[in-house]
Amino acid sequence: MINAHTTRPLSHGLSIARKTSRCAIHYACAACRHRGTRLATDRGRVGSIICPFHGWRWNLDGSIKLQLDAEEFVPRSEEDLGLQPVRCEQWEGFVFICMDDEAPPLLEYLSPIPDVVSPFGLGNMRIRWFKSTIAHCNWKTVLDGFLEGYHIPGTHPQLNRSTRDNLNPATMKEIDIRAWSPTSVYERHSMYQSLGVKRKQSNRLDKDPARRPGAGGDDPRAGIANAVEYIYEELRALETERSVRAAQILRETELPEGKSAGQVHLEIYRQLAIDEGLDWAEIEPKQWAAAGTAWHIFPNMIVLPNQGSSLVYRARPNGMDPDSSLFEVMCLEQVPVADYDKKIDVVPEFHEDYRQGDLGQILTQDLDNTENITVGMHSPSFDGHRLSTEQEMTIWNHHRVADRYLWD
Repeated sequence: MINAHTTRPLSHGLSIARKTSRCAIHYACAACRHRGTRLATDRGRVGSIICPFHGWRWNLDGSIKLQLDAEEFVPRSEEDLGLQPVRCEQWEGFVFICMDDEAPPLLEYLSPIPDVVSPFGLGNMRIRWFKSTIAHCNWKTVLDGFLEGYHIPGTHPQLNRSTRDNLNPATMKEIDIRAWSPTSVYERHSMYQSLGVKRKQSNRLDKDPARRPGAGGDDPRAGIANAVEYIYEELRALETERSVRAAQILRETELPEGKSAGQVHLEIYRQLAIDEGLDWAEIEPKQWAAAGTAWHIFPNMIVLPNQGSSLVYRARPNGMDPDSSLFEVMCLEQVPVADYDKKIDVVPEFHEDYRQGDLGQILTQDLDNTENITVGMHSPSFDGHRLSTEQEMTIWNHHRVADRYLWD
């Protein structure tokens, strides 16, 4: 599966498979050695690979299992009749396939992301839900909307309010104290984070619970609890049922002197996780800082790493229509160590209309932008992007690298 529509293969493409047989993935894209029929579609598990046209069969290692009426064919070696392999490597439970024999090894290609994300244990998470829909814009454009936090006051004004149903445009005061989201580029990949109020150059980290939406107010415990509950209900990821329970306990907990409500919430959350059998790492402040908010894995994957639950986006072309794309969202959630080998089968959902997909308020707001972006970009009055040199360099890098693969 190639995840970008280009004139030649990109270095690495992400398969949505997780914790799946390496051999099955190796040959899932293969064509029949008889007359070229595609051998596998959709999802699932198989014991062997069977051609739907004439019934030839292959083992999962790609070796020929059955050549129907073999005596009627010119003799060929088993190697010649075996399925053709593709490069296949795994990172944190994700399976990547690569059609470019000259591409670097996967971990080298992904650098520095594997080291930065490793404390969060994505490989020990399992899919909680997986949804896909049609976005009314190009696949690169829908990704651009998730590559920066600069859009938050315009698209998600409620994130910095205690009243979540107040969707009026951000006030000038709210804009003045909004979180600043600088971006960093790492060759082909990039990331953004949120470093607090720009004019004060705050050094608070994005993952510091004190920076969670709505964390202010007279009672900081209620602010943290409200924010955790809102993200769980309206993003359906990054927070978990366990962190919501921790938030409920926080409401009734006296704050020790010298500790913030956010710190106490994380301590309660950690203890619940350990008591319930999770391998809960101690993540240092510098590791939270390095992780930032979201990472763009070129060409078409975005990961929001977090402890307990992470969020993954992917965008792909929708056939030959340049003004629409397939947008996919995956929530990963950490499971107890005892469940690592347990089969957890989540059926992906597809919704033609994203408004029918129950994606929650935040993602729905993001997708509401897509049609207007497409219409506006086709307007004669639009003559190109004018990007923030600090908060939107992820977008610049995305298109710069794509152009390099296409034209260099």
